[in-house]
Amino acid sequence: MTLLVEAPNGRCPERDYVLGVLLGDFLGLSWRREVSERQDVRITLGGLPGEIRLPDILFSVADADWLTEASMPRRPFAQWDTRDLAKDITLVDPTVPVIYGGHPIPVGAQPPGRSNASHGHASDDGKRQNAGAEAFAVLEDGRVSLPIDIFGSAFFMLSRYEELVTPDRDEHDRFPAWASLAYREGFLERPIVDEYVEILWAAMQRLWPGLQRKKRQPRTFVTCDVDNPYAAYTKTMAATLRKMGGDLLKRRSVPEAVRTLRNTLATRRGDYRHDPFDTFDWMMGVNEAAGNRMAFYFIVDHSVPGMDGHYSIDEPRIRQLMRRIHERGHEIGLHGSYGTYRDPAQIRHEVERLRAVMAEEAIDQEVLGCRQHYLRWDSRKTAQYLSDAGFHYDTTLSFADHAGFRCGTCHAYALYDLLQRCPLLVKERPLVLMECSVLSPVYGGHGYSDKTLRTMRRFKEITQKFGGEFVLLWHNSYFQNTNDRYFYQRLVSPERTTVC
Repeated sequence: MTLLVEAPNGRCPERDYVLGVLLGDFLGLSWRREVSERQDVRITLGGLPGEIRLPDILFSVADADWLTEASMPRRPFAQWDTRDLAKDITLVDPTVPVIYGGHPIPVGAQPPGRSNASHGHASDDGKRQNAGAEAFAVLEDGRVSLPIDIFGSAFFMLSRYEELVTPDRDEHDRFPAWASLAYREGFLERPIVDEYVEILWAAMQRLWPGLQRKKRQPRTFVTCDVDNPYAAYTKTMAATLRKMGGDLLKRRSVPEAVRTLRNTLATRRGDYRHDPFDTFDWMMGVNEAAGNRMAFYFIVDHSVPGMDGHYSIDEPRIRQLMRRIHERGHEIGLHGSYGTYRDPAQIRHEVERLRAVMAEEAIDQEVLGCRQHYLRWDSRKTAQYLSDAGFHYDTTLSFADHAGFRCGTCHAYALYDLLQRCPLLVKERPLVLMECSVLSPVYGGHGYSDKTLRTMRRFKEITQKFGGEFVLLWHNSYFQNTNDRYFYQRLVSPERTTVC
């Protein structure tokens, strides 16, 4: 049977996109949209009794306010206890933040007129007029009315709407976690879009218990950005001597200086066993034992010298590594160099170069993915450039300074071009956890403790709870602490636990 979604006119491409993602891709349901002279959204199923009604807020903003501060959700967000609807909804917590929402529409009443109150905005006197702690789901006579604009709120997160509105950027021109509403409102560590989908599904189950959804199996996708495939000092004896000087004078470690010299001498003989960054075989072995297929993203050009690593894709050592990765059944992708995120010609050059190298090495791979170096991303441009370049997926979208669910989901989905107003061919596989977001002193700076490991594992547990994809980034060069390998093995292992 087919869901009928009746909604106001306007923002039709955006409505169809998010309905396709949530109802079609995520739930696996058939649906169609009809324009209706109403001010809310009404969902019915075939000829069966029952309806779901939702506020319609984001997609009803005036054209002049679209992609401006006037259309942003107002803070602080309302909190809704979903146990008013059902006690057994799959959620991180039964109380969920309301990105866009309003009071439930009373059963039998006409849809409310547009006002600051129904939009969840502050009134003229500065007081909150939207759904607050009193927000609830109305359940009566086969009708469910929810206080969340689920489709508008999901679109806000999936499209990275706020990144076109909010100007804050860090030293690498990245939109930082601290500027996001998810971080500021305390739900960055929750896949809020997936939670909204579960709320909508719970409402459907109350009305149409025979409806069946797509079944999803959780998986772990372990990735590695090959920034430094080997220690740079091994390239020349002068660099090796400088490194040894630092070992002796700064770090006051004779054993470290000996290891530095031994590594360079061994490397010159083609023996890479002593290189602290050459951990590829160990990583593949650990993941093969856990049943994971890895992806390694290589830098193939240097668009910004000094920011794009020290190796060349043409080095015999790198070509040998790529062949070994392929022979062991793992994936190779592009690590877009530092300047590519705003340079379509450079992206095309790099993907063509990578494809040529793979052909030369007889690496036949159906799917090609990428991740941007330093997680640089421009929500106005980058996705379109990647789609045009023919990538099947991207897996850049996490915040460097804080792990979590930047897009609000742990499921892959088609990216959307907010300027051209159309879905793109490239899919996003959202990055959930990068090791240095938690461990590096530059970002999280958490120590190696049981608490830190539990924090990192919780992201995996949450992802598993929603049948999602736990995308982990751990660099081959980030195994310098004695605890790194232990943490890594615990994160990639197949064991499953329950979220508290």
